[in-house]
Amino acid sequence: MTWWLLQHSRLVSEKAALAELESGVDWLSVENWQANSDLEMCVTFAIMHGDKRFGFRMRYPSIFPDAPPMIFTDDASRISNHQYGAEGELCLEHRPDNWHPSITGADMVASCQRLISEEQPETGEIVHARSAHTASLGRDLRSQPCRFLMSERDLVAINSLPDGQEYEFTFSERKTATIYVASMTRIGLKDDPIWVSDLILPEGYAPETGTVVRVPGAGDIRAVSAKTLGAFLYEQDLGDLCGRLLDTDAFTYLLLGDEDKWELFSIFGKADDRKIIPYKTVMVPAAQQRLPDEFKVLADKTVGIVGCGSVGSKVAAGLCRTGVGKFLLIDEDIFFPGNTVRNELDLSATGAHKAFGLRERLKNLAPEVSVRVFRMTLGGQESAASMVGALEALGDCDVLIDATGSPTAFNMIASMASRKSKPMVWAQVFAGGIGGLVGRARPHVDPVPLLARGQIDRWCEDQGVEWIRPVDPERYGGQGADGTPMVADDAEVSVIAAHASRFVIDLLARPDGSIFPFSAYVIGLSSEWLFDQPFDTRPIDLIPAGEWGEKVEPLDADALVEIVKAHLPPREDADAGAAAD
Repeated sequence: MTWWLLQHSRLVSEKAALAELESGVDWLSVENWQANSDLEMCVTFAIMHGDKRFGFRMRYPSIFPDAPPMIFTDDASRISNHQYGAEGELCLEHRPDNWHPSITGADMVASCQRLISEEQPETGEIVHARSAHTASLGRDLRSQPCRFLMSERDLVAINSLPDGQEYEFTFSERKTATIYVASMTRIGLKDDPIWVSDLILPEGYAPETGTVVRVPGAGDIRAVSAKTLGAFLYEQDLGDLCGRLLDTDAFTYLLLGDEDKWELFSIFGKADDRKIIPYKTVMVPAAQQRLPDEFKVLADKTVGIVGCGSVGSKVAAGLCRTGVGKFLLIDEDIFFPGNTVRNELDLSATGAHKAFGLRERLKNLAPEVSVRVFRMTLGGQESAASMVGALEALGDCDVLIDATGSPTAFNMIASMASRKSKPMVWAQVFAGGIGGLVGRARPHVDPVPLLARGQIDRWCEDQGVEWIRPVDPERYGGQGADGTPMVADDAEVSVIAAHASRFVIDLLARPDGSIFPFSAYVIGLSSEWLFDQPFDTRPIDLIPAGEWGEKVEPLDADALVEIVKAHLPPREDADAGAAAD
């Protein structure tokens, strides 16, 4: 948008305001109005301060007056601490955070003159003008590619070290985008640590070991060179440490500081030409309470998820973020690039089993989480021993989740849930993403899962609305009444997965009650099938049916004893021992 063509009257008023300012002061000289190659209107002007001339160029953005004009020095020189670099704009009283369209370019020029007058008084000394900036960690770290993270407890631990005493410390480093992030893991030897950090982060590169030493006043030194650092260490009677850090060709590391000023130094290069990379220390704020107290019990719960595809991966990640501490994942499928359109995983998992990729994803969300994986398909061509092991592991979980969309898998999970009296949750995204289904079966409250599934199917049939399906349906693919292909997208899958996750959380956090009055819902995401519109939700009332728990045939004590005696393993070893005596 070229504002000065579309709003010519504003251009006229801008010129008039600046001309009026020029005529009323003796320090301003307006030189030229001219659009640049990007069709941004610019004006060059000069400000006289004492016997010194300052040349400037004010550039109006294309979206003016919705954003302020920018003022630059005409020779790309730095004249103020309130300037974004030598070639950057001046930071004046009128900024994006307090801008209003009624402010003019003349107001910006007047602000520029006030900045010069305050920072360069006639006494000749340089003064830093008052700042209206609010602190921002994000802005402060923009130019800091190497960062060292510490928790509040880490800080207490290193400040408790005796003055000038050297200790081994270990840290982990990883690369995130273009940033290198390091964090302390422990102080002291591996087998006898003085402190183990409470800041638990995903594993990075191989752990590095360095020296930590607390020196009062060390936080005020800027060790920008090996010479500077060496001189400081010798002043502190740390000559031996200086030699180990600098008189070598190896990588060495030093954590130096005191109180709230600590800095990590990475030292490298030939002994006669050592280089230093300082890391910016960043204090990690204490974790805020962002989950209800009733969710604290989730840390000790185990959730079994069968199917690590679109729905299962999202359910797992959501539960992990909510505080579930243990997972069992069952899936034999491989992750490929095409899966990224709906799955929680990204391209870094390409070629891996989805279950393994999901385990890594959960570990990145909560490093302390416990994840057990079976790379197999329930009901597939697996060994009987493997199948039994997976089903037994499911039986030990607190909640079982079917995210497969496979009737065979559902039946096996449902059988184990019924046998072990464990709650079960299942989710399905309808073809074409027109909606989905979430259901649960609670022991001794709802029908057993197989009967619950049957009641849901009958309810759908009783609606009397035919859903036109494709001849060769894809799992998430369908077609509208006019034959137009429809495919479920990530948002639609996410909606159904989120509803299933809420069912699971409700089961784990509120075992004696529920916020959901029904145990099955069909959720509309379009106006297809029986849904009148998106978000049209229909509850399904399930009637308790079937028996939960192991089926036990009545047997008197004597008959039980006879069965046990008849089928216990032989005691050859015991008999042989008795004969020897």
